[in-house]
Amino acid sequence: SLGGGFDINQAFSGSIYNLNIFNVKLSDDEVAQVYSDGTFCEMVPEQFWTDDKVAISYNTISSMVPSGNAVFESGEAAWRHGATHCGKEDIADDSHREECWKVEENKRFKDKTSMGKVNFLDVETAKAACYATETCKALTCQDMDGEMKCEMKTSFKKAKKSSKHTSYTFIC
Repeated sequence: SLGGGFDINQAFSGSIYNLNIFNVKLSDDEVAQVYSDGTFCEMVPEQFWTDDKVAISYNTISSMVPSGNAVFESGEAAWRHGATHCGKEDIADDSHREECWKVEENKRFKDKTSMGKVNFLDVETAKAACYATETCKALTCQDMDGEMKCEMKTSFKKAKKSSKHTSYTFIC
């Protein structure tokens, strides 16, 4: 807290990708150069370095040895966790393709392959999180007072009837 101590409930939890800190306010044109029409995929232009506009680059930040519970990812690992994929080849975003998820209303996967139960804002976020793990094969979710509670599973062998749950199986 500002002027106070550390409060774990105020700690950042999430992903930061391609963060660059600049010494000066960038013009609209300079921001457009960095964002490359909204893709975040361009490197900081060479001219920014020679003009001393860059204070700290993402490469500098990501080359540091993190302390605490921090991880620096790049490439496909970062992309699976939500970063923009900047490769030249096109990668289908399977986690968000509707045809990649089989929906089973009133079913709950019940076996010993749980990866844990997690609260999500919505099913799409739960699907993306499942896909990001690379080992999650299915979700069993329940809407509880506007909050989506899902259990991620590495298998979907045993299904039980449940009027409260909807299960999602990744099939791509």
